Amino acid sequence: MKNQLCTRQVCFIMYAYPAAGKILMMPALLAYYCKNDLAFTALFIFILQAAAVCALAAACARSEKTFFQLVEGAFGKVVSKIFMWLFAAFFVLSAFVPMLEQKLFVQAIFYDTIPSLITFLPFFALAVYVGAKGMRNAARTADIAAPLFIGALVALVIMSVGESNLMWLLPVLKTPASDIFSGARFAMYNFTDGAVMLMLMGRFRAARGDVKKIVLSYAASALTVLIFLVLFYSIFSVLAPDQYFAVSKMAIFFSVLSLVGRVDLIAVYAMEACMLFGLLLYLQIAVTCVCEAIGSEQTAGRKVRPAAAAASVAINAILLALVIIFNEGYLAVQKVYGNYLWPIFLAFSFIIPAIGTVLAFISSCGEKGGRRGEKEKKAAGGEL
Repeated sequence: MKNQLCTRQVCFIMYAYPAAGKILMMPALLAYYCKNDLAFTALFIFILQAAAVCALAAACARSEKTFFQLVEGAFGKVVSKIFMWLFAAFFVLSAFVPMLEQKLFVQAIFYDTIPSLITFLPFFALAVYVGAKGMRNAARTADIAAPLFIGALVALVIMSVGESNLMWLLPVLKTPASDIFSGARFAMYNFTDGAVMLMLMGRFRAARGDVKKIVLSYAASALTVLIFLVLFYSIFSVLAPDQYFAVSKMAIFFSVLSLVGRVDLIAVYAMEACMLFGLLLYLQIAVTCVCEAIGSEQTAGRKVRPAAAAASVAINAILLALVIIFNEGYLAVQKVYGNYLWPIFLAFSFIIPAIGTVLAFISSCGEKGGRRGEKEKKAAGGEL
């Protein structure tokens, strides 16, 4: 397959998007269940997810095949197409709750006097266009999103760190294990990083030295989220579970703002742009999976093929219908995800990436064995 990304862009995707997507609603969610131990819950999940990302990065250095090509080689074309449709559905499912969160965020922070559905509808026009553009477009937006995210994050941390009190994080590890598990269960829909890395497999050329870069990028993303969670709870303490849209509230106690106004919203706007890019990545991957399932190219040069356009329209129409139906039902949807759908995220982001890693290593060993056999045949022919 033709390379659609470079290693730098993969590193940006694995740093900026996972971090940006986890600092909007997840801090309040984890604070509700895990209280001051919220960072330890996130750390536990991050360790498991980092293991999946690390293994996949190593597999990318050994095989240039995509996950679907590996499945086809091992189990046949029918099974491969089934996985394509399953992953398309999974990324639509992964986009739904973040989309509701973005809708609420837009209403609460930017347009608090206008119905949120009206203000959020233009997003779908953008999503239809960008969703059809494919992975190459996702790589280019990552080049913009990563520096934007870093600058916005640094600004917000500088404005909020002075109001933190780390003593509110004590005593540590006193939360019951059942509450820790509940927090992990309800936060699971935020951890799709293993599935994203699995979809990037085979779409860029990875040298052995690139594995460290990708792993370090994801480790930096995890560290960013953990620091944010610690800072968040050290500012709001027992009030943290009620502080939705944490990224917009971290700096409100910064004394300079009383003189110059809410300049922190500039950083919040930049952070919101990164969150939207990360959300659009789910839709781009879903469209890519659909196009591969029906055997159609997504783009021809810079032009979008009809199949990709139709897939993008269909996926966004489904999501728009769901957003309209559950316009006032965010908490109910969150409960469904936390109580019933979390095993799906566990399977697609943790278990299936492990299977993909094994298939990549088996395929790599088979290719090396085949090349060795060809060399031996040629050598034997030369002797004759």
